[in-house]
Amino acid sequence: MEGGNPAGAVWFCDKDPHPWTESLVAPLGPREQPNAWGNVFRARHRDSMERWQSHQKIARIMAAARAETQRRPQSECDWKHYFADLLYAPNGAEFKLSLFPLPAQQIGDTPWSRAFRGQPALVPKQRYVDLCRTGSRFRFISKIRERWRPKIVLCFGERHTDDYVHAFGLQMASTHEFILQPADLAKTLQVLEHDGTTWIICPPLAGASGLTSDVLLEAMGRYISRWLVPADFPRLQDGAVVRSLAQERGADPFGDGRETRATYPATGRVPFPPPGRDDIAGRVAY
Repeated sequence: MEGGNPAGAVWFCDKDPHPWTESLVAPLGPREQPNAWGNVFRARHRDSMERWQSHQKIARIMAAARAETQRRPQSECDWKHYFADLLYAPNGAEFKLSLFPLPAQQIGDTPWSRAFRGQPALVPKQRYVDLCRTGSRFRFISKIRERWRPKIVLCFGERHTDDYVHAFGLQMASTHEFILQPADLAKTLQVLEHDGTTWIICPPLAGASGLTSDVLLEAMGRYISRWLVPADFPRLQDGAVVRSLAQERGADPFGDGRETRATYPATGRVPFPPPGRDDIAGRVAY
């Protein structure tokens, strides 16, 4: 799980997480708390963050959504500031997770079979995928969504629609399509609504048919802003988050009369229900 603030109004979900930088030599264990991009994290990874293109694209979406929600101009550098200082912050507006907890590509292009040899639940890879679908992982995703109730979940990759529906329990959700066409680039979005949350299944962030242009990314940000209010974004002062979203929202955290969601503690950590222990997919739930 890639982290951020699960109490944030906007969630992003991809098929697989960003490649790990830690060693895979040690036995796998659960990550029982989501990581937030706090000051220590940013200082440690400042030099490598400029290569994280997918996260930069998400920052561009969120910067456009914030500008539209707050009815103010969006400068050319706004998304860069959002990425450098605000994205996935402990009390930020967004949270990132993935359907499957292990990165598809290992560091150094190590083959999957070699990276996880000695762990029969993970080899072959299809066995691991099946365990996530039928074991604890997809159930875990559904439970945390029900607990935190984000306003929006933006899911990347239409080819994974069946897995998104399965993981979030959207079999009975109402569905319609929306054509995102900021210029001559039309993209079809599948919009699902269920239990106070809206899911938007959209093209991936890479590839010939993906959300690869700045125009499309900013249009996506403006589109999701219709579900957001200014209180969904932390107040800023000199580039710093000065008050938590919980403080900003007060008694009405959603800004629209909805019930209070659980808040993210000031420590930047939040206790989650322990992942299921019935299979490896539960043990690596994070």
